[in-house]
Amino acid sequence: MSLILRVGRNFSGRDFVIGDVHGHLHQLQAQLDAVAFDLSRDRLFCLGDVIDRGPASESLLALIDQKTYFSILGNHEAMMITGVENPETIPRHRANGGDWFYMLPEHQRLRLVHQVRKWPWAIELDAGGRDIGLIHANVLEDSWPRTLCALATMEEKWSKGAPLEAGVPADMARQLLWDRSLARQLYRRVLGLGDEKRTPSEYKRLFLEGMDSIPQADPSALAPFRIDGLDTLYLGHNYVPRPIAVGNCHFLDTYRGEEDERLALICVNQPS
Repeated sequence: MSLILRVGRNFSGRDFVIGDVHGHLHQLQAQLDAVAFDLSRDRLFCLGDVIDRGPASESLLALIDQKTYFSILGNHEAMMITGVENPETIPRHRANGGDWFYMLPEHQRLRLVHQVRKWPWAIELDAGGRDIGLIHANVLEDSWPRTLCALATMEEKWSKGAPLEAGVPADMARQLLWDRSLARQLYRRVLGLGDEKRTPSEYKRLFLEGMDSIPQADPSALAPFRIDGLDTLYLGHNYVPRPIAVGNCHFLDTYRGEEDERLALICVNQPS
C-alpha cells in the first residue's frame, strides 16, 4: 500500500475519525455501539497509535483492514517497527507500553511489523465537498501538498524496506510521527498555558478554561494552524482533555484510560 492513501466519498454511510486508541478496544467498541456503527456502510479512520498501553493491541491490529477500519502510522507503530529493526530501541518501546509486543513469538512480531509497514502515513479523504487530511503528529511547512510530495518521494525506498531510523524515513518520521511543535504552540501561545509544570487536574482545568480564548487569540498565534491545501486536518499524538479545533486543525488524542475520559470520535461526513 502507498504511503499516501486517497479514499473516495462514502455515498451510503458515515465516516468517523477517531483519536489514538492505544489498545483500548473495549472503549472503542462501546463508543461505536453507541453511534450504531454499521459495518456494511460506515467507515472508521484511526489517527495512528492503535497499540500499546491498553490490553488489546494485537486485536486492534487485526481489526485494521484499510477497507472498513483504516489507520495511518503513528509513532507507537513506528516504535514497534524499530524494535525489530534495531534491538537497541526496545527499551524505549517497552517504557511506552510496548511490553506486550516482546512477549510474542518472533514470527508473530515479524508478521505484525510486515503488516504496519504497509500502512499509509497520510490519508486524504473526500468527505462530500470537503477535503480532509489525516496525519499523526504534524505536516511539513504548514502545507498538505508539500507533505504528500515528500511522502511520494520516499515511497520507493520505503517499499524496498528502508529502515525507519536512517536517512529520509527517519527525517520524515521525526516530522510526521513525532513532532510536537504545533501542539506546543497550541498550549503556550493560543491557550496561554506556558511552560510551568502542573498536576494533571490543574492542566485539564486550565486547558478547558483556555479554550474560550481561542476566538480572541492573536492572529499571529493562529497562523500555524491554517494548513494549506485542504479543508480540515485531523491530528493525534498530543493529549488534549477535549477535542479542540484551531484554524483548520483538529486535535483528537483525548483518551488515557481514565473513567471520565472518552475517545474523540467525530463523524466527518453527511451521507446522501
